[in-house]
Amino acid sequence: MNVSTVVDDLASNQGGVVARHQLLDSGIAPSTLRRSIERGALEVVCRGVFRLPGSPRSEEQRLWAAHLRVGSESVVAHGSAARLWGLKSIEQCRPTLVVPHRLSPRVGSGMIVHRTRRLDEPDIGDVNGLPVTQPARTLVDLSAETGKARLTAALEEAHYNKLVGYLEVGRTLLRLGEPGRRGAVLLGELLDARTSGRNLEQSVLERLLSELFEAAGITEVIRQNPLQSHGGVDGLVDAFLPRGAVIAEGDGRRWHSRCADMVKDRQRDLAAAEVGIQTVRFMHEQLTSDLAGCAAQLRNTVELRASQGLGMNATGNRLGR
Repeated sequence: MNVSTVVDDLASNQGGVVARHQLLDSGIAPSTLRRSIERGALEVVCRGVFRLPGSPRSEEQRLWAAHLRVGSESVVAHGSAARLWGLKSIEQCRPTLVVPHRLSPRVGSGMIVHRTRRLDEPDIGDVNGLPVTQPARTLVDLSAETGKARLTAALEEAHYNKLVGYLEVGRTLLRLGEPGRRGAVLLGELLDARTSGRNLEQSVLERLLSELFEAAGITEVIRQNPLQSHGGVDGLVDAFLPRGAVIAEGDGRRWHSRCADMVKDRQRDLAAAEVGIQTVRFMHEQLTSDLAGCAAQLRNTVELRASQGLGMNATGNRLGR
């Protein structure tokens, strides 16, 4: 079996590089592979990754080599992902990848590998087959390690080049947000400065919620209902929907306020979940830009829970099926 032919076939879709295990899986004997390396028919890029001598070098090839070296669950991230998506405001850096927290790959100084507890399916895309964090996730990751000026430039470049909008970046920030997450407040402030920049008046938010319930065909709505819990967390919720025991909350806060209130919001959501109530939150940007989509999400959630007999009245008693 001709090694060069196998390498060509495999590397053509991988930036011109191939991993040792791929060659072995293709039937190349270890001894044949070793001789190919010794006589210069294969060039070692990094441990376990090879290229054909004379093949063109590129940034994408470096990232493919790093991905193959780290493993199939690795994803190009941070500055490398920004460059791959074409964000010229971010400087070129060592190949940077992210892996699930349970992995601890050992790599040399030629690349950077971050471990994360959150790498959701919506966060992963691809560029020419190479796994890479989506633009919104990339910007959230960069906020923890990039200065204000450069992060501002990257955020605006992504928005005006229609790579990802401010709303999607904000939604990703909230989904990934953790107490004290580095860069969250800065990114929230930058988003505020480029969107409404102020909290939405309560009357406007109530009108948007009314339009939401009407679009979803939900007629039984209890407004400003006390938060049901086992104690320790109290307050009022925007709307309680008895049919499926669902709380619908509208969020008219500025982005940085949302980030600062993440802990409190999650405490409220958890308190409700402990008594069998699901909370669904809608940002005012979602309600004004995609009311039909929000209505469909709410309607589906309520109907699914109702079909499972999870309805509940305002005092916490179960409804009949």
